[in-house]
Amino acid sequence: MGEMIRGENTSYARYEELITRRDNLRKEAFQYHRAYVREFGDLILEVFRKKIECIQKKKTIEYCQAALNHGKVVDQKQMQEYLEKEMAEFKAQLDDMVKEHDSSLKDWNITEKDALEIKRIYHRLVKKIHPDINPSVAGSEELMDLWNRVVVCYDCNNLKELRKLEVPVAKALEDLGASSGVIDIPNLDEKIKAIEEEITRITETDPYQYKFLLTDADAVDSKKEELKEELQTYEKYSDQLDDALE
Repeated sequence: MGEMIRGENTSYARYEELITRRDNLRKEAFQYHRAYVREFGDLILEVFRKKIECIQKKKTIEYCQAALNHGKVVDQKQMQEYLEKEMAEFKAQLDDMVKEHDSSLKDWNITEKDALEIKRIYHRLVKKIHPDINPSVAGSEELMDLWNRVVVCYDCNNLKELRKLEVPVAKALEDLGASSGVIDIPNLDEKIKAIEEEITRITETDPYQYKFLLTDADAVDSKKEELKEELQTYEKYSDQLDDALE
């Protein structure tokens, strides 16, 4: 992007280094989350489906009980409309979980060579259109769209699509007259501190912390047993609700 002036050179170098590190950690956290879903997704979905089943049965009982308390006959059509409305959010959540699980099973498998190229391309694009480094990007819908696509490709290790994005990024910058110039980043020290704090949050919370679980075979087995026990609890509760419905 030509020669840019962004406050003190040493401060900017630190700023850029931290942004790169934070983004790498975000990507790692994303990958750990995908690995977590691949490992436990089937059981998690079973548990959630059974939970939804119990919620629907409970709401059915409550609806019928309310009608009986008022001396009314239960209208099956109205009850179904009520249940569909009440359960819509849960079912939408289940659909999202299924999509995420299916997507995690299709993650890109890459070689070490491809991983290094992904990093190189990403870092080149970071210097050009990362909103934290080039604030003018936020004012361009086209550049923000390109940046969001870059992030998705980077997180998913999609080297093929990442390579393609370098050309439209360069063209968009040229068309907007943003391929060179002076960019000043105000309050640089404050921004550095904020990113340092964000890095700490990422590394100390899930999904980044999943890496310790996923690399411990005993912990993985324990987590699966925990999910199986939760499933059994919902199955027993579902049977109790069936008795109440009878």
